[in-house]
Amino acid sequence: MTRYPTANRRRFLQGGGLLGLLGALPGVRTIAPALAARSDAESSQVYRELGLRPIINAAGTYTHLGGALMPSEVVEAMLDAGRHYVPIRDLSRAVGERIAQLTKNEAAMVTTGAAGAIFVATCTAIAGDDEDKRNSLPFTDGMKNEVVCQNLHQTGWTRQCEAAGARIVPVEFKDEMERAITGKTAMLYYLVADKHFGQYRDQLDAPGGKVSLEECIEIGKKTRIPLLIDAAAELPPNDNLWKYTQLGADLVAFSGGKGLRGPQNAGLLVGRKDLIEKAHRFQSPYSGIGRDLKISKETLIGTLAAVERYVNLDHQAEWKRWKDQVDHVKEQLLKIPDVETGYVPAWVTNHVPRLWVRWPEKEWRYSWDDCFKELQEGEPSVVPLRTPMGVTIVTWMMDPGQEEIVARRLTEVLIKAKAGASKRTAIADPKGEWQLDNPIDAWEEGTDGLIPNYRAAAE
Repeated sequence: MTRYPTANRRRFLQGGGLLGLLGALPGVRTIAPALAARSDAESSQVYRELGLRPIINAAGTYTHLGGALMPSEVVEAMLDAGRHYVPIRDLSRAVGERIAQLTKNEAAMVTTGAAGAIFVATCTAIAGDDEDKRNSLPFTDGMKNEVVCQNLHQTGWTRQCEAAGARIVPVEFKDEMERAITGKTAMLYYLVADKHFGQYRDQLDAPGGKVSLEECIEIGKKTRIPLLIDAAAELPPNDNLWKYTQLGADLVAFSGGKGLRGPQNAGLLVGRKDLIEKAHRFQSPYSGIGRDLKISKETLIGTLAAVERYVNLDHQAEWKRWKDQVDHVKEQLLKIPDVETGYVPAWVTNHVPRLWVRWPEKEWRYSWDDCFKELQEGEPSVVPLRTPMGVTIVTWMMDPGQEEIVARRLTEVLIKAKAGASKRTAIADPKGEWQLDNPIDAWEEGTDGLIPNYRAAAE
């Protein structure tokens, strides 16, 4: 695996960065670490010694693949943090204050992933600063313990609300949501990417929730019920870091190990200062229901370094690099007769360049699953996405140059599959549950708007 190019670490260590943060804490000094240079072979040896092969990630920031690779400045900051002791409670709040400034939010805190952010937000909504209630969680009889949530927003992540002691109250329409709010309502939950998870995952004709974000914010304000927005995978675009709270959301959960490229076990909870201050007490080092939500000093500092890096990125330049990588793969595949490619629309979750690849499966007697398996089991191992659009290539987690490897591997696999069609048995319904009506027409039109749409959001 190729290492990230070394970035200018001085900018982070100056001013309000790591040095400024730790320098403000009593008895703490910092040492700038030097990382020993390692070759690609050496850097992957730790996995090979366990009998595992590193993969080329052509899918994205999926938890089961390890999220994102951390840039060098994040790794260096974590190594620096690991060389010193500091009171965790002080560090957690100092890091939160700095992240709040960087992200234009009233307050922020580092959590154990976006799931941890959802959990502590729910604890806060139910128990607040009432010590007896805090100590009773997750047993919430007699408390305000209901979380109102749209049907299509009920995914595995609402289980974090239930783990805190909440009872999910499902609704579908606006008037139904308004009627569901009673004296027992603790919180409203809203999933941004409701069209791309659960039973409609990655389907372009997914219906989505019936109550808009703006309507949920309005209802929350009118009833004085806090609204939590689950935006775990909604970076990029970068302005989502402050967009939702500026719209009026009370709390927003982000993953720290996806678009931010921080530690995978980190998340962010941003929003109202009074709620964030209470939320701190529902995770380690405090005792109680969140004692197992332990965040190391290295993770706290690594998350801060990731946020500082992210807000200072040239996002248009990074977008162009991803798009150039996608285009390289597309150009190579177009040389194969009967292979179709196209761009996934910008509004699909993560909002990064993606390329779907299709071929006549019945004629070739070769399915998308066959291709996925061959790519994964080959050398080097390449893991793409499987979506209703076809085998889908996502380049934003690839190092520069890896797109050439992916294009070569996919080209080899498809040419071989086409040539060997007559030797394989027929397949009746190759796409199975992936089958869509008019799968190309649904997104073919206007795909060139992918870049301008993103840039408008980024600006």
